[in-house]
Formats: sequence, C-alpha cells, structure tokens
Amino acid sequence: MENTIYKWSFSDLKNRWKLWYIIAISIIIWLVVWWIFTKQYWLSFIVLLVSWVIFFVENNSPDTINVEITELWIQVSDSFYDFSKINSYSFIYNKKNAIFLKLWINKKWIKSLNLKIDNDICYDLKKILPNYIEEAKDWELSWIEKFINILKL
Repeated sequence: MENTIYKWSFSDLKNRWKLWYIIAISIIIWLVVWWIFTKQYWLSFIVLLVSWVIFFVENNSPDTINVEITELWIQVSDSFYDFSKINSYSFIYNKKNAIFLKLWINKKWIKSLNLKIDNDICYDLKKILPNYIEEAKDWELSWIEKFINILKL
C-alpha cells in the first residue's frame, strides 16, 4: 500500500436546467426525423445510439470524483495514472481562480484529463507535483473544451 500524499474530491454533477433537456431532445428528434425523411437511416440510427450512450454514461457515472496522489501514481476514482505515464501537468485559471488541474497523459485513447480544483488545492499541489511530474506552463482550455463547458456537456 502506497502512502497517500494528498487527496481531494469534487462534484461532477452537471447542473442543467429543464430548457437544456428540451432543446437537446428537440435537436435529436429533429435530426432523426430529417434523416429518415431524406432516407439516411444509418445517420438516424447513429444519432439515437450516440444519444443513448451519452445518457447511459451520464447516469451511471459517480457524482463525486475522488482524487488521491501517492508516491507512484495519481488515482482518479478507480483509474490509476502512473507518474511515468503522465507527460506533464498545468493549472488552468479563470481570471485569478484555479479551476482545473490538467494532466497530459501518454495513453492511446486519453490524451488529457481535467480535474476540478480551487485556489487552496492549487497552492498545495504546486508544492507536491513538481517532485514527480514536469509542469507545462501557460496552458489554456481549448475552444472545444470551453464550448463543452458552456453547453454543460
């Protein structure tokens, strides 16, 4: 058993309003009907399948994410990321408030991982992480990540 150096948790709930769901369902129905009308049945099937997968994953994911840093890895819920598999990290700020710890991971399907933090956690992690991982300076959220955050996806 490894010694825990630091741990925190954050809520991963998406606080969406009723209008968000109405708009999303309307767009899905419109796309399915349009593609059926234009005889593009596979696109209708793909939209329904993707919508179902997103709904299934969203409803079966934990509401609270626990993060634990040990001497060998970072554990995020049930996933382990060895320090040797993490290329670098960066803190993402919104004005002067830390909002994410971004980990750049050397894995086939996952390239980066955003973990929610606040200024206190950021202050503590600035003392711990340089001992294990290289820091990448001046990273920002990409336009797609900003778009995803705005739409609450």
